[in-house]
Amino acid sequence: MNANDNYMDKTYKIPSKTIEDRISSLSAITVSVLLYISGYAVKLSVLFNDLLNEIIPHEYLRMIASGSTGIALAMGLLIVSVNEKHKIVSCIIGISDFMALLLIFKIFKADSIEQYSKCFFISGFMAFVGFHLIQTFVRKYQESKSFRDREQLADRLKQELNGLKQKVSNTSAEQNKLKQDVSKMEQKKSEMERKIKETTCSKCGRYFNTKNALNAHKCKPEDIEAFKAKSN
Repeated sequence: MNANDNYMDKTYKIPSKTIEDRISSLSAITVSVLLYISGYAVKLSVLFNDLLNEIIPHEYLRMIASGSTGIALAMGLLIVSVNEKHKIVSCIIGISDFMALLLIFKIFKADSIEQYSKCFFISGFMAFVGFHLIQTFVRKYQESKSFRDREQLADRLKQELNGLKQKVSNTSAEQNKLKQDVSKMEQKKSEMERKIKETTCSKCGRYFNTKNALNAHKCKPEDIEAFKAKSN
């Protein structure tokens, strides 16, 4: 390996990811979102469990119903946030999360300003963080998807370019073969013309199969006159 190869290797060496890159990566944000969605599902399950306490007296059935509904709504939150293009939907989801937290913390049963403040602060803070976490996840996911789409497009264009290069190479090879065939035909033609000229009498224009036959013949005056008349 020469100096240029070493230089190219150093130039195109991919740097290792720093801890900042890993923290801000899509994988790290995805883990955070999954944890947030899990907590959101638990919050909704607790809220539905309280609401269904009188409707479904059986404890296990009530837990199954509230848990299933909480998980479904939490997953729906993630799916809608990722696929919805309008930001107003994410805002509505954030406000709904805030209201749900207030209900879970039993804001209407608070009996002091301190309890009210705690409920509002924790609910608002958690809803705010969850809203921006989902927004960051959506933005990172769209960036990653756009990058993958560009890579796929680049690979497809590269394959098409390679196919065109192969066609051009095949066409060039066929063209070279045709040139060689034409050159061979011209050589054969020149060789035949040379042989015809060597076995044709220059005085009477008579053609012979061999040089011996040409050398042995004697031109007749009438043949010479006819050849001259034909040439003129």
